[in-house]
Amino acid sequence: MSNALRYAWALGGLVALMVGLGSGAQAQQMGTGASGIGAGTIPGTPFGGAIDPSMVQVREGFQVIPSISVGQRYDSNVFFVPKRQGLDREDFVTTAVPQVRGYYVGNWFDVNATAGAIGEYYAKHPTLNYVGANTGLVLNLSKLLDRWWQGATLTASDTYVYSPQAPAFIVGNLAGSSATPFATGFQVGRANVSRNILRTDLAVPLTQTVSLLGSYATGFIRYGTSDVQQAGILINSTYQTATGGLSLKASPQDLLTVHVVNTDYHFSAQAAGSFTTRGGTVGWDHTLSPFLTLQAQAGATVLQRDLAGTSSAALVAPIGHLALLWKDRTTALTLAYDLGVSPSFQFQAQALRTHVVGVTLTQQTAIPELLAVASVNYGRGDQFGSSSGTGLSYASVMGTGGVVYKFSPETFLGLHYSYTNVDNQFNGNTFAFDRHVAQLSLTQAFY
Repeated sequence: MSNALRYAWALGGLVALMVGLGSGAQAQQMGTGASGIGAGTIPGTPFGGAIDPSMVQVREGFQVIPSISVGQRYDSNVFFVPKRQGLDREDFVTTAVPQVRGYYVGNWFDVNATAGAIGEYYAKHPTLNYVGANTGLVLNLSKLLDRWWQGATLTASDTYVYSPQAPAFIVGNLAGSSATPFATGFQVGRANVSRNILRTDLAVPLTQTVSLLGSYATGFIRYGTSDVQQAGILINSTYQTATGGLSLKASPQDLLTVHVVNTDYHFSAQAAGSFTTRGGTVGWDHTLSPFLTLQAQAGATVLQRDLAGTSSAALVAPIGHLALLWKDRTTALTLAYDLGVSPSFQFQAQALRTHVVGVTLTQQTAIPELLAVASVNYGRGDQFGSSSGTGLSYASVMGTGGVVYKFSPETFLGLHYSYTNVDNQFNGNTFAFDRHVAQLSLTQAFY
């Protein structure tokens, strides 16, 4: 299943593993975000936490909220592979997702943390049964830093996922921008995967309108044993990104930014190689109305590659981000597009030019207890320097939609359907498949 699908499946509770964000990967996407005042939102939280009953507002003090999500789904492709002679790809899967979320809002700092396990039982393929894990944390140290430098902000976040269903997209991404280069739509076959992403962000005001900005992020993706024969080798990779820049509050509605962005990617010894990007962006955030915000960034980066023992000439690649975010009392809608450079995960180590489009919607219906959610993602990646029919490329589409009925603030019932289509190509060979998932889940929080 795609990563996204799975997230929907675990519905409220934890990120079900989802993606391609497909079913099992969804859980990995981490349903750990927080709407708690001051606590912050954990990156990758689906639908802004609207489908998770453990997402509560915490104004001060410490609170621990356990929850459990159980469900049943039909999955047309539990292996994430094309049709093969003698391979039954369908199954009925039972899932249990216990989770503990902790909030702390104090005078010095705020914390939103979650830890959960994902257990799945496969009716037709019991050898696929597994127990996975996902954790997430966001730490807001702005109150502490403000005592030293008024108006300064500092946040740190970390997310970790272990699952046999590798994520391809961040499903239900209302934030607008992607939190990771590991979720651009590249879907591999079913295999154990662990992924960790750590990020820190700092803003220090220099004047009433100008601030100094900086951030650092690092992460890894590592593949283990596979439950099915892969179309090509799976490739571990790590990355680290450092940014620095300035922001200017040009008006109450306009924020201008300029950033220098440097990123290093390294592939595992089996694939061997690395590449770097060195560039910059200019940005503009504009408040169009109390409900509508525009985010725009554009820039360029210099790509240098040292892959398979061969260095390639440096080339310049465009990078950018564009998003529209609408939020009112009943509706949250995000439309986003990202253009960038990301690593490959299969076949051979490569730098890929990637395009990612995402549309996410949460809609309160006329029935007060009923919430509708939908998410559509498209991702495309192409090897730099390759021509049609050669090299490495992929194109993936994933869509999920459903409803959540809130019996009470602590009890959510969800019904979702997800579809994923993947088309990976390598040296003229095509590896294409699709996946359908229908799932019913019940989530209970205890507080």
